[in-house]
Amino acid sequence: MTPFIDIKPGQWVIAFYGSYFFPGSDMGEWLERFVSRGGGWDNARATDIFSIHMVEAVRPKTYLADGGLRFSRDRIVAALESNADAVILRDRFFAIGHSADDQIDFAVDRLARPVRRRVYAKALKEIHEILPHIFKSEGSSK
Repeated sequence: MTPFIDIKPGQWVIAFYGSYFFPGSDMGEWLERFVSRGGGWDNARATDIFSIHMVEAVRPKTYLADGGLRFSRDRIVAALESNADAVILRDRFFAIGHSADDQIDFAVDRLARPVRRRVYAKALKEIHEILPHIFKSEGSSK
């Protein structure tokens, strides 16, 4: 288990929402999953995965935030001085994996383009061959 991040009342924290982090998991290993788009949650946004709270009180294993709601400290990713800083860090962190996957997708697409053209051309020819009544040869009349 990762040690708790030191937090103080008045700070803003970025924390995982409940269903996106397993209690007792190693935070570093969990965050490294975000090297790829969404950390395994491809259809989720940063705001779906991470909450941002202002800390009102700190307990040994929990903290109170935003109107006295209690949260577990083991879900905290970072503590910052302002809400704006927290939003910037959350969005920057989340964008890293998206950028990495976008670069990979672009490179794979570029490399696959000639193969894709060849395979699609072959498939198109096969479709025309098995359905000659639909796709008459160019020299014949319709």
